[in-house]
Amino acid sequence: MIKSLQILFIAVLFANYSKDALQQIIVEQPNSFVLSISEESELTYQIKANEKIGINGTAYPVLYNSLVSLYDVPVEPQYLIYYPSGADFLENNILQFILLETQKYVDGSVDPAAYPLYCLTDNEGLDSMTMNPVCGGLKLIVPANDQFSAITSVSITSETDILTGTVQVDGENGHLELVEEGASKKVTLKGAIDISNGQELFVALPPITFNEVLEVKFTTLKGMGTCTIDLAGKSIESGKVLAVELEDINWMAKTDYYGKANSVIVVPGTTSVTVDCTPYYTTSLLYTYENNPNEDESKLPRSAKMLWNDVSSDFVGEVSLAADGKSFTAQLNGQPGNALIAIYDKEDPDAADAKILWSFHVWVTETNDIQLATNGKGNTYTVLDRNLGAVSANAGDWRSIGMLYQWGRKDPFVSTGVIGQNSNATMYNRNGTVSLPIVAGGSTTGSIEYATQNPTRFIRSSQTGSSTGSRPFRYAHDWLYYADDALWGNPEGYNYPAFSTLRKSIYDPSPEGYMVAPADVWLKAASGTDNAASIFADAVWDATNLGYLVQIDTDESWYTIGGWRSRSNGNLSNANSTGYYWSSTVSGAVNANA
Repeated sequence: MIKSLQILFIAVLFANYSKDALQQIIVEQPNSFVLSISEESELTYQIKANEKIGINGTAYPVLYNSLVSLYDVPVEPQYLIYYPSGADFLENNILQFILLETQKYVDGSVDPAAYPLYCLTDNEGLDSMTMNPVCGGLKLIVPANDQFSAITSVSITSETDILTGTVQVDGENGHLELVEEGASKKVTLKGAIDISNGQELFVALPPITFNEVLEVKFTTLKGMGTCTIDLAGKSIESGKVLAVELEDINWMAKTDYYGKANSVIVVPGTTSVTVDCTPYYTTSLLYTYENNPNEDESKLPRSAKMLWNDVSSDFVGEVSLAADGKSFTAQLNGQPGNALIAIYDKEDPDAADAKILWSFHVWVTETNDIQLATNGKGNTYTVLDRNLGAVSANAGDWRSIGMLYQWGRKDPFVSTGVIGQNSNATMYNRNGTVSLPIVAGGSTTGSIEYATQNPTRFIRSSQTGSSTGSRPFRYAHDWLYYADDALWGNPEGYNYPAFSTLRKSIYDPSPEGYMVAPADVWLKAASGTDNAASIFADAVWDATNLGYLVQIDTDESWYTIGGWRSRSNGNLSNANSTGYYWSSTVSGAVNANA
């Protein structure tokens, strides 16, 4: 019935057609057709179910197996079919596609959204229609690399050639025209790209004859790589692939950071503290503090703001950035406690597009050092008398628990506010109390970049199932999508290296002069690595206050339990029975458990 109404309406539109011609059109329209890409295209993909294609200016859903129903499509003598459906449909069967400047990495193929298709056909031709590609593909053949195996983006830049923008297509004759207005000479491929065994990357480009060399830049979890490719005189053709092997990629470890420590100890009673937030970078694959000055002015912070504290709304007052952008000063009320302060890339830290560049833990507390005896590995350590973030070292005081951390992250999370209870300590900002946000892990959220820009967010596990034993490592239940054993500066600590070989990492949450403890810190002078050889072998358990009292020569240290945050939901658990103390040491070559 609906189709009949449509046919009556269309009859008005086809007033110039004879009765016999109109009848022929109506009779010939099939019920559906199947989308397919021309066999001449060297790049193919399947448009997924529930995505939409355009037909004569209207979007229609794709069903299973690339089937498209014509039930709701008005009968026409011709159909201009195209994908993506957001293309502009103009008069005289003209289409305008936006060629994406940022494309999504697809293993073994091209980003469908960046590779437009079109077809002009009549009712008779619908049964055998094939879509014609607008773009061609540039295939980058990348050699294997273990150290820089996890690529997050690849950008291609030209000085003169247009690589993305708007392309106008004449559906009648297939003529293509690249519109210069709004065009770009850069294209970027983003995604989780693994080059540990080499890789072939496909980038969609408009038909073009290159005039010069192209600059290629790889952004990796460990730094970057650059190279050039000379394609002068070579062309991209619609539906064709131009392959090029990349040679002489110049890889360089480079990681930006701020300040010379991620936390600062402040003596109680102090009413202001100035914190170094100078932009630096390191070229170390182990993220060692090298303090190379970063001369890029775009890296300078523009503002600073307190994110939370565990004392009160007035624990931290005004936070002001120095005129040179290399330090900030926070006003304090003098009480013991903890605060997290962030620096931003915008003058207004509350602006919708303001991005956190780095963050710092202000720790107001008394501290004392305890000297440990030389252990069975030949190392001698000096340790603080309390946990990181603790403002007490006394049994039974909930503030002796300190902060909780996700292994490899530099920023703290609150523990319980009551000994033995799975309840979060209260968090405050300038306006009142705030909650601890928890986000799902994944290829985007499970990254150092995301963790740095979102220091208040607990990231749930990005990986489930079993670990992988080849690069890039993925560890079961790790918050990181790609594992990185070097985040706390001790990637082979399971081999008990000499302490003199260790270097503090820029992601280490400790104050200046301290670092996260290697695994052998808790060993006695006796040989062995089991519990009997640890300083806890003779510790006294306090069932009332839920902790161990450890005798160290003439000193005593209190090791309280405070529970742990579940990797699956971020909730505090087992505060009355369990306490985990991270070391900088992973427990094996392919194991995320520290």
